[in-house]
Amino acid sequence: MKYHYQLVSKTKVRIELIPEDKKEIGIFESFGENENNDQLTEYFRVGLAAYNTGAILVRINFMQFPKVALCSFETIKKTAPSLI
Repeated sequence: MKYHYQLVSKTKVRIELIPEDKKEIGIFESFGENENNDQLTEYFRVGLAAYNTGAILVRINFMQFPKVALCSFETIKKTAPSLI
């Protein structure tokens, strides 16, 4: 799977999933628009993590189901270790 990532704002990105072989194309054809698709959500989570490792996927708004979506995310805040 390939991912096209386009930053929209500090908390939103446009992610396009690009299947690379017939198996992945078949998986996308099997997704139903009104179903809860954990596997599809996982593809977008992985696509987000590939570009921003400190991000947590919050919401997916499809622009072209099932391949293109506007994804809202939150950034994990890292704290510096205490020196005491």
